[in-house]
Amino acid sequence: MDDFRTMARDPEHRRSFEKLLYLAAQRGDADLVAERLSWGVDPDCRSVKKGRTPLMANVCGSSPNTETVRALLAAGADADAIDHVGLTALDYARRKLSRLLSRPRKEPLKSPSLDENNQLLLSDDEQVEMDQMRKEIDDPDFFRVWWQERLRAARRVFNDPDQVEQIVGMLEAATEGT
Repeated sequence: MDDFRTMARDPEHRRSFEKLLYLAAQRGDADLVAERLSWGVDPDCRSVKKGRTPLMANVCGSSPNTETVRALLAAGADADAIDHVGLTALDYARRKLSRLLSRPRKEPLKSPSLDENNQLLLSDDEQVEMDQMRKEIDDPDFFRVWWQERLRAARRVFNDPDQVEQIVGMLEAATEGT
């Protein structure tokens, strides 16, 4: 882990680590965001093209997540930061919430890869592929990580109005003192 911290601060590698944080935030992956923040990646790093921070990326992404926002704010992310068009994460969150609430409310869709206990079920094709990989790859850690990532992807909820509403509240609270 010390190597990652050193590399994350090294100007030669820093931008790559910032991209990793930005992408994890955009996906709404709180665990990966927390891990990358622990490496010392700047929570206010910005995308090159639009100047958006990881907070903005999370809100603008398809899986806004309160735990991701909480991790970024706890790491010192600036909720008042503005992007290239002058909008903050709160502005984007309010816009997204408005769009989501203007549509008829639907129950979030559950992935067909999950059973009634929210555990992963593999399709027949995936099971065949998994069995073949087990013959070719003799690394239990590979399969443990693969399973965790596959389960995480299956459990992801897209544009949940409840999450966005909570994020708006969190960002409002974070910007009240400014």
